[in-house]
Amino acid sequence: MTTRLLFILLFLFFSNIIHATEKLFQTASQAEIPVTVFEADKSSPVLLWIPSEFGLRGREDVTAQALAKKGIEVWIADLHSAFFLPFGRSSYNDIQNEDIAELIIAASNNKQREVILFATGRAAPVALRAVRNLQANKPTNSIVKRAILFHPNFYTNTVNVGDEIDYLPITYATNLAIYIVQPGLSGKSYQLKTLSKHLQKGGSDVMSQIIPGVSDGFNIREPDNELEKQAYLKTPSVIFKAANILSHFKKERHAVKLPEITSKKSSGRLNAGLQPYKGTIKELYLNFNDRKNQHHTLSSHKGKIILINFWASWCPPCVKELPSLNRLQKKIDSDLFTVLAVNIGEDKKTVSDFLKPMKINFPVLFDPDGKAVKPWNLVAFPSSFLVDKKGNIRYGLFGGIEWDNDEVVGIINKLQAEE
Repeated sequence: MTTRLLFILLFLFFSNIIHATEKLFQTASQAEIPVTVFEADKSSPVLLWIPSEFGLRGREDVTAQALAKKGIEVWIADLHSAFFLPFGRSSYNDIQNEDIAELIIAASNNKQREVILFATGRAAPVALRAVRNLQANKPTNSIVKRAILFHPNFYTNTVNVGDEIDYLPITYATNLAIYIVQPGLSGKSYQLKTLSKHLQKGGSDVMSQIIPGVSDGFNIREPDNELEKQAYLKTPSVIFKAANILSHFKKERHAVKLPEITSKKSSGRLNAGLQPYKGTIKELYLNFNDRKNQHHTLSSHKGKIILINFWASWCPPCVKELPSLNRLQKKIDSDLFTVLAVNIGEDKKTVSDFLKPMKINFPVLFDPDGKAVKPWNLVAFPSSFLVDKKGNIRYGLFGGIEWDNDEVVGIINKLQAEE
């Protein structure tokens, strides 16, 4: 390659890069919000990116670059730095609507440009509350008409295992054109239809897309496999397509009255260990085959203590706890106690291949269509229920633990001793 040709190629490469500009936006409350701007045509809309509760991951720039090249200017706001927030589930609990609303106005160039909201996870309700704030104060000026939400989380708190989901009030009081992108390997994928219906109650037009084979956060973290890598690379195209689809919803957007719902704040922490069950599930649904094609119902294990564990192979805590479930089953006579591990949403071959290297000494059941999700009110995985000899749920747990600990064994023995 000649020096001249190399120079030309380098020139073409670097001339195609959209250079980011760092800005510091100060709100009326004196908060200083760092914003990274990837400029595009000044007549184009601005995509205001509100990162998830876990903050910026360093991979957002690639997506922003690609969107800017497609003609959408991108503003990425670093709220964690601005408000000195820790990273985690509860980090956005106390964000003020007014601060984000002011940021939206700034992105709009004082209402001269449309702003498309882009938010991930628990940032979604933060973004939508700010928009409603603007709609209520300026009902005739819709700066924001479109919102693109990646695996949004509108749950009010850490739900107790088996409970109905309690949604934030803004879920029912949002009036926008909304496009939801939901990874298929996620408990929230089973709640997508319900969430869409709740958002529609406020007047929102809701479109959605499930991305199979990937889990929450695929668009910002280092990919775990080839599917996630390809999905990550396609993220700009997904966002661009969503923005175009939403542009067809032309109606004016006005503020909707917030419903009378008391939101429960959460520490963001899951309860440690088995908890006494206080939910409302009465009819316990169990009707699945295991790896040997043997059929299992609750009546087929009548008189035993049963630990029903709902899991998936893509869920790290689920996989981590499998060996301890094995050890727990070995500690207690199988005539008195059994673990039933119900795999949700995966086909038999996928699960069987995954389990081949392991020696699992309890039945693994298959629920590829997620039939257990609704009757058991499954929100996240793993979810576990300890059922007594009479078929009543006595204890429950979200999340994974070391199951063969003395506390769990003691609880099972206590239930076994009951008449």
